[in-house]
This record gives sequence, structure tokens and C-alpha cells, in this order.
Amino acid sequence: MFRTVKNKLINSFVLSVIFFCNSVVSANINIVTEHLAPFQIVNGKNIAGLSTEIIKAVLKEAKLPYSLTANPWSLSYNSALHEKNSCIYSLAHIPQRKALFQWIGHIATSTASLYALKSNKIVVTNLTQAKNYKIAVIKDDVSHHFLLSKGFVENKNLYVMNNYDSLLKLLEIPSRQIDLVVLNDDLLNNRVQNSTEAAKYKNQLFLKELALDFYFACSLNTDKSTVNILINAMKKLEQRGEITAIKNKWRPMMINLI
Repeated sequence: MFRTVKNKLINSFVLSVIFFCNSVVSANINIVTEHLAPFQIVNGKNIAGLSTEIIKAVLKEAKLPYSLTANPWSLSYNSALHEKNSCIYSLAHIPQRKALFQWIGHIATSTASLYALKSNKIVVTNLTQAKNYKIAVIKDDVSHHFLLSKGFVENKNLYVMNNYDSLLKLLEIPSRQIDLVVLNDDLLNNRVQNSTEAAKYKNQLFLKELALDFYFACSLNTDKSTVNILINAMKKLEQRGEITAIKNKWRPMMINLI
């Protein structure tokens, strides 16, 4: 009698553990991103691009249910920073963010620079000189955090915007008096679709410290078992060469893809 009751309790406990683990793993993951062509290309409800193809392949390998949405970067960033079962790409891996997320894996490395209108005769050879000008960045983007760490001051020589569509336009609005913008080099190449438009802009300063290591990452509130499944799935794709194959497909359209 005692043994029968004991076995029933053990079986009940095991079933409870299995149910709990399955419920954790089957929890829907909220994947957030932004429009950042060619890494993420948002066209209506469709989200494509180099990074998107890699993330979708990882999620397929992981066999996890998910939703994928694109928002202004600051909204996506703060969602992935605080919400449970929320993950984000393409998130630049910088020291200030290391402890803020659970890092799944590296997607790609690209570069960023300070850009100005070619008609603007300013010359910038270092960040110290750049502090004499007004620079626009995307709110909560890595360039925003980077320039703050270098002593730039918001509303003095640093101005934040919510989307990339606004940045290049700011250079052509005299009343805003924006001299420079920070852009990923591949982003500019994809935003400006013809040589006449591209000729209007000049790369003023290549930002060596802003070589962007783009990652897939999840909030600290995301269950560790889910994170481990994603990490293992991404490692398997890397080992099979599938991530390299996706990069090679996009490489001809990129300026500096690593």
C-alpha cells in the first residue's frame, strides 16, 4: 500500500516536471527588430534581409513557436531589454550591453561612419573635432550609446531620432542645423538607390571602434531552457555551414560584411 502510494506520487511529480518543461519550451517567443536594410528589410508585414534569414533558420532548427515584429529601434530595444520571452536582432554587442541580455550568437560584422553632405565643406578627422558639430543618431542605437560614452552631450552636439528615414533628411533641412549623421555603411548603400543620390553624401570619418558585431539576443527574463535551445540551434547551423551560405548569398550586395 505504502509503495503504491509512493509510486503514484513519484509518477505525478515526473508528469508535473514534464508538463512544466514543455510549457516553458512551448512558450511563444516575441522576436523584435527594426528596418535596417540589408540586414532587416521591412516591406509592409513582410520582414526579409540577411539577418532575418539567419534568425528564421535558427528558429526553424529550434522548433520553437514565435512571432516576429518590426518597430522603431528604441521600442524594440526596450521590449527585448525588459519583457519575458522577448528576443532581438540585429543587436550590436558592446561592453555596456554585455550584462543586459542573454546572447544567442553572432550574425555578422559590419562598419559605421560619420556622413555629411558633400556640399558641406566641414572636415572631421577624429571624434574630438566631431564634438564641434551637431550629430544625429538613432535613439538607443549603438552609435547613440557609443557617442555618449565618448563625452557627447544630448541637445548640445548629439541629437536623437526614432528612425533612419529621418537621418539623411536632416542633413538637408537648414533649420535643423545637423552637420553629421552616424550610419552603418551598408545601410547608406541600400538607402540611396542611385549614383546621383549617393554622390550627395561624403564619408567624413570611418569609426573604427564602431565595427558592429551584430548578434541575436534575448532578455534576461527569457527562460534559460529556451535560450539554450536557441544557442544550440545556431551552433548547429554554423557547423553545417548554413549561416555562411546565407552570408555568401548577400555578400555581393554588401560593402563590408564579415
